[in-house]
Amino acid sequence: MKAIFKNMVQAYSGKCDGLVYYYNRKFNRVVVRKYVKPKPTAQHSVFRSTCQNLKSLEISEAYKQDLKDYTCLYMRRNEKGRRNISNWYNLFIMLMWAMAKELSLDLLTITRADIENGNLPCRTVKQAVEADLIPSVNNYETLTHQL
Repeated sequence: MKAIFKNMVQAYSGKCDGLVYYYNRKFNRVVVRKYVKPKPTAQHSVFRSTCQNLKSLEISEAYKQDLKDYTCLYMRRNEKGRRNISNWYNLFIMLMWAMAKELSLDLLTITRADIENGNLPCRTVKQAVEADLIPSVNNYETLTHQL
């Protein structure tokens, strides 16, 4: 839901009265959602460990920029039913989980050496699109920087 303030504050963020407020630059709006406290489960700890392992891959700045460029190209598409990808990290996580599902990989133990030696499709955004891990966008062929 969009938040409308009497005296517009452009960058208000935080929690108040059971709601979470944050500013979304892409939509130029303050967004409000109900705060839901997550219940700790075994799946949360597995997901946390997986994300920590993926963060330890030390992604290059050029690869991050390619992910950002892909995100912008993807969000420009006018297509019904498309998923919203708000930033490069969400795209990276989506890409890695899709690759793990397709190739039966364990993201808890994957290393940078495994990716480079195995020539996995996540090495570049172009390879990921060609392997159908993420949807195709215009000019994806230019996104060739290595992980």
